[in-house]
Amino acid sequence: MMTFKALLYGLTVLSALMAWGCASQSAPPPQQTARPANRYIYVTEQGLPGECYTDLGPVKFTESYGEAAVDPDLSEAARRLRAIAREKYPADADAVINVNSQQNDIGTQVTVSGDAIRVENRTTMHCALRESKGVMDTAAMIGAGGIGGAVGGGLTGGAGLAAVAGVAGASAAGAKQGLEHQAAAEQQEEGFRKTLGEQRQEILRLLRERAQLRKCQEQEIKLNDCLSSISHNQQPAGQDSGSEANQDATDATPFQIQKHLQEQREYIKQLKAEIAQIRWQMGGF
Repeated sequence: MMTFKALLYGLTVLSALMAWGCASQSAPPPQQTARPANRYIYVTEQGLPGECYTDLGPVKFTESYGEAAVDPDLSEAARRLRAIAREKYPADADAVINVNSQQNDIGTQVTVSGDAIRVENRTTMHCALRESKGVMDTAAMIGAGGIGGAVGGGLTGGAGLAAVAGVAGASAAGAKQGLEHQAAAEQQEEGFRKTLGEQRQEILRLLRERAQLRKCQEQEIKLNDCLSSISHNQQPAGQDSGSEANQDATDATPFQIQKHLQEQREYIKQLKAEIAQIRWQMGGF
């Protein structure tokens, strides 16, 4: 006899296949365009919920514990993973997800690994099944609980009804959870857009400061005098860059926004390092 969980799994898979089939028939799958060789590859310790992607394969490297210790924010590790993913999957890699690091038994080496993926701009059967897995697990757990409760209470004949009630409850709970998740996702996306604008303002400020410092360095102006002129000439950040960022992000997917945020965050770090270097060369700190 087919178990409840097996039946539920079959129904879930069928639903996923039907959803994928409908999505596939609504429009022909777009042609995969070649990724630029110098593209930015997103790196994260998390997954990409809500995004359709194809698994390409693992990427990893091993370094000494000392090397890992001087990279607390894992920025260097992310750079190395990007390079490996680009070399291993030159035409496909868009991101490296599920990044983690693990020491060897004696603590002398650290292996950093992740999963390279290609982000799809269409729905695939694999994506549909991946998204349905969580629903299937939740519904099966609740349904099995309903059966167990009925049998434990001596109502063996009511097990089927309990299972149906469990699935119905799971569906209602899933729908509510889905709405809450959608609201949270929209709020998070709005926060991403706001941060995108703030980052652009910070980049513009740092670019102006770097240009002024270089000019002072060429003219052999003392650092303190240069910093005073920078402070005097610094204009308050307006809303244009933030509005421009929001406009650019209007049609962007959450993944594209997060990738841009990470890219700009690293650019800000680079600019700050360059400014610190120029200040040091001019005799400052």
